[in-house]
Amino acid sequence: MNNDNIKKECFVGLFDILGFKDLVKEEKLHKVYSLYKSVCNDFEESVNGINTISTGFKKVPTGKEAISFHVFSDTFLVHTYSVSDRDFLVLLSVCDSLFLAGNKHNLQIRGATAVGELIVSDGIEIGQPIIDSYKDEKMQDWIGCWITNKCIERITPEALSEHLTKKSIVNYEIPMKDGEVRHEHAFNWVKPISNEIKLRKRKDKVTLKEIKEEIIIYRNKPTKWPIKRKYENTKHFLDFVLSPEFLEVYNSDQLSF
Repeated sequence: MNNDNIKKECFVGLFDILGFKDLVKEEKLHKVYSLYKSVCNDFEESVNGINTISTGFKKVPTGKEAISFHVFSDTFLVHTYSVSDRDFLVLLSVCDSLFLAGNKHNLQIRGATAVGELIVSDGIEIGQPIIDSYKDEKMQDWIGCWITNKCIERITPEALSEHLTKKSIVNYEIPMKDGEVRHEHAFNWVKPISNEIKLRKRKDKVTLKEIKEEIIIYRNKPTKWPIKRKYENTKHFLDFVLSPEFLEVYNSDQLSF
C-alpha cells in the first residue's frame, strides 16, 4: 500500500440509494446487480466528464481531480479538491449527475453535504465531514439532498445569490424523520431533469407535462407507510419546484445542442 496521504479541506457529499436492502431481498440478485451497475456506470461517466472539463481537458495526477468519489454498497461518497465557489459548483454538478442516474433507473436518492478536513489515501477517506454528512443524510425523510448551512457559509454571497436565482439550490423546509423541519437549503434535482429533456429533444423550452412525465416517482405507488411518507414529502417539494416561477427559470437557461 502507498503510504502517501493527502490532507485537504473540501466539500463532501454522501448519498444513499433508498430501499436498497428491500430491493436486494425482493428481486433476483443478478437483476439488482445489473441495475446497480448501470447507475454506477452512468455516474462514473458523468464524473469523468466533469473532471475533464474542470481541468481544461488536461490529465492530472490522482488526488488532484476536481471531484473524487467512492462507492460502497448503496452509498456514494464524493469530495471536491478544495473549498471555493468553483468547488461548490462542481459539487452541484455531481448532484446533477447522480440524481439524473437515479431517476433514469428508478432508484431514489437521498443525500447531504458537509465541509471540512479529510485525509485521503489509496481509496480510504477519513474525516469529520463524512460523519456529518452521514448523520444528516439519515435524518431526512424524503427523496432529495440537504445542502447544509456549513457549506453555504463557505461560498461567497455572490455565488449563493447566483445559485438561488438560477434555482440550482432553493430555500426549503427539509423534512426530518422526527417530524421536524430544517429551514435550510436543498439541491433542486428537477432542474437537471428539465435541462436533460431540452438537450435530448433539442428544444429551447420544456413544459410542465414533459417534466412530470420524466420524474419516475410519479409512476410509483408505494404501499408501506414509511415509504409513502417519504413520497408525500417529496411531492410537496416537487409542487414547489414545478411552480410557474421555477418553470420560467428552467426555460431561460440557454443550452448548447
